[in-house]
Amino acid sequence: MTPETTKHLHQVEFAIEKLKTVLSGQQFPDDLRTVILAGTVDQLIEHHASILLLIRSEKTGSAFALTRSVVEGMYRGLWVNFCATDRQIAKFEKDDELPLTMQGMADAIDDRYHGEGFFDDLKKRSWKAMCSYAHTGMLQLGRRFTGHELKPAYSEGEIYEVTTTITTAILTLTSKFLAVHNLADASKEAERLIESYGPVAKQLSVP
Repeated sequence: MTPETTKHLHQVEFAIEKLKTVLSGQQFPDDLRTVILAGTVDQLIEHHASILLLIRSEKTGSAFALTRSVVEGMYRGLWVNFCATDRQIAKFEKDDELPLTMQGMADAIDDRYHGEGFFDDLKKRSWKAMCSYAHTGMLQLGRRFTGHELKPAYSEGEIYEVTTTITTAILTLTSKFLAVHNLADASKEAERLIESYGPVAKQLSVP
């Protein structure tokens, strides 16, 4: 692994550690919507730590398989946070099933959060690839070989992209969760962490 990729993994790890500090100083109500969101954020943070551990242990295929869970968790969380009715949330708790497809959630999120098509575009660009990695599809299988040798071949560019995406997904969801609870300063702090890694950090470091 190159020094640049190693540094990037440290940056995304630090961003989530900082986010945990932001969350630890807050008090939240115990209504069902909030409890579901708190559990979702906590699970995604655990997935994030697991993905980094797997990558550093050279188990990158398993790390990539978890990527869909993080991004899908962001969509589900954003929908529960600000789109779902109380009745829909109660039904989710009872049946463990959401009433919308991923596309339906993307559309609802763009509408309620004024996303201007961002979440629809992200879903269309990335969902098929994430499903391929999660379900041992051709993208995953193709990276199990280096030439004709059964030796994994995941590029550092792909690692950079995946870890940037999952970190941004968690920070985005958490920022919106905090905003709904009128914790504006904490919400902005979570959002600013997106500038601490990835393409945005690189742009900010240019003289």
